[in-house]
Amino acid sequence: MTAREPTQFAYRALREMGVCSGPPESTALKLADKPATEVKALKYSSNGSYLAWAVADVVHIVDAHTLRSVVTIDRPGVVDVRFSPKGTYLVTWERYTKQDDPEAAQNLRVWDTATGVFQGGFVRKSFSAQALQWTEDEKHCAMLYAGEVRFYVPTALDRAAHVLKVDGISSFSVSPGLAPAVAVFVPERGSRPGLVRMYPVGSFARAVANKTFFKADKVEFYWHALGTSLLVLTQTDVDNTGRSYYGESSLYFMAAAGNFDCRVVLDREGPIHDVAWSPSEKEFAVVYGYMPAKTALFNHRAEPVFDFGTAPRNFVRFNPHGRVLAIAGFGNLSGQVDLWDRRTLKKLCTLDAHGASLCEWAPDGRYLLAATLSPRLRVDNAIRIWHYSGALVYHKPCNELYHVDWRPASVSLFPQRAALSPVPTGITIADPVAASATPASTKPATAYRPPHARTRAAADSGSSSPRSLSDMAERRVFGAVSAGRAVPGAPSRVPVGATNEMLARTGEKKRVRARKAPKDEAAAVVPAASISPPSPALSAAPKSAPDTEVEVLKRIRMLKKKIGQIDQLAARRDAGETLELNQLAKIESRSQVDDEIAELAARLSTFAT
Repeated sequence: MTAREPTQFAYRALREMGVCSGPPESTALKLADKPATEVKALKYSSNGSYLAWAVADVVHIVDAHTLRSVVTIDRPGVVDVRFSPKGTYLVTWERYTKQDDPEAAQNLRVWDTATGVFQGGFVRKSFSAQALQWTEDEKHCAMLYAGEVRFYVPTALDRAAHVLKVDGISSFSVSPGLAPAVAVFVPERGSRPGLVRMYPVGSFARAVANKTFFKADKVEFYWHALGTSLLVLTQTDVDNTGRSYYGESSLYFMAAAGNFDCRVVLDREGPIHDVAWSPSEKEFAVVYGYMPAKTALFNHRAEPVFDFGTAPRNFVRFNPHGRVLAIAGFGNLSGQVDLWDRRTLKKLCTLDAHGASLCEWAPDGRYLLAATLSPRLRVDNAIRIWHYSGALVYHKPCNELYHVDWRPASVSLFPQRAALSPVPTGITIADPVAASATPASTKPATAYRPPHARTRAAADSGSSSPRSLSDMAERRVFGAVSAGRAVPGAPSRVPVGATNEMLARTGEKKRVRARKAPKDEAAAVVPAASISPPSPALSAAPKSAPDTEVEVLKRIRMLKKKIGQIDQLAARRDAGETLELNQLAKIESRSQVDDEIAELAARLSTFAT
């Protein structure tokens, strides 16, 4: 890929596969051997030289620059493909089926990319990106077996060149970089803690780094791009405190040289949602804590550097230059993405990527792709690309979109500018309806107000409101009898500043309560929207009083219960919590409830005499 060549991405859907140039062009490219059937797998090589895809009975490899065919491998049933770091070898995986012939049972196979020659195979009942791991120079590839990690030379996969034996090992990770290391994890058993050990590849006599910890059933490894530092995210299947369904998690920092390790101290309780290294600096970002989660930046000594604040977020990624940081909330969250400038530590904008299940930066670091994929969501599948200024520059709906993949490229082909670049000229938003980028607001955050209270809040603050003040209902007199049912001593159920829409909803609630109320207490209920201010005659109407001693006692108990509720609301108000209008009105009715209790107590004494 040359400096003048645009970025590129490929995608596969139910009955479609395509390759497109990235923004600003964003045009479909012509494939020489475009498949006519469903594509089972699609992947670029790590250096961006090749693109491979698998259909029902064949695997195609094309030159990613010219999109012309390089080689075709006749192998039916392939459902996943991966390349070695330099693209020299292609790894294919088929679903496992039991076979009598050992060679026929090999469902993970390694091929020479340029010639399609079969190099060797293994039996793997499940497959992931970490099933067969490579050193960056491609001199070795490694695979986990019971109690050991075997290292193979790619040209001789029939026998292991090196074997690292560690009792109880459950996972491992090979580092990037010119001096590769391997980290292995052994989970805790009984009173024995879990551990992570680090060895240089090919020299397993002594571990160069070692870290032990409890509460670790499984781990995830996060290597720095140079392979000099490692973050270990430990997780348990069960949270013994009972505060989470998803277990407990902790984060540990290890230097590959073995001269420093520590636990990353997080100042918020809850799970660790995501971790990401900066590609340009030895620093990392962590999203952690119960929702709303906190995102923080840490330096190479695992010390906090900057706090990005709390929000419903569970995803974090640096762009390839390390200049812009994307902090997002996907899965069961709203899909909002905050973009931050790492240099100024200011928020650039907020994007709306609702429903996205994949989010990746383009190799040039200027564009962010988010895709809604199937089968997680089978509707509204689409590819959307934003410029980091917040402008939506590409939008393509797809029927059952399965995967999108940027073509990798060296960051050196896209020099970083001193200032963030604006949207390139000539670009228009692909879908104005879907353009939901919100620029960073300088307005201070305010307390949450429910919808029915926002009109009143706007009026009180002197701001404009969609409704005029004349549309607001008049304040009701506490204890007044209206066309609806009134409880003696209680405030009107019509709050201050109520709109016609609010009153209509209140009327509907009254009708529901009336249907559920006992017949002897039910009263005619009219929609609150039709209630007019009480006339003096109605206001002066005598209150209905209980006729028997039992009714008086029942009424006193009910009012004392109401006093307890009022006291709780008052305590919440005094603690600084923002209450709704009807709750504030209930607090103001305390004196009238006390008066009614006193009247009923006096009436109760008459029954005794």
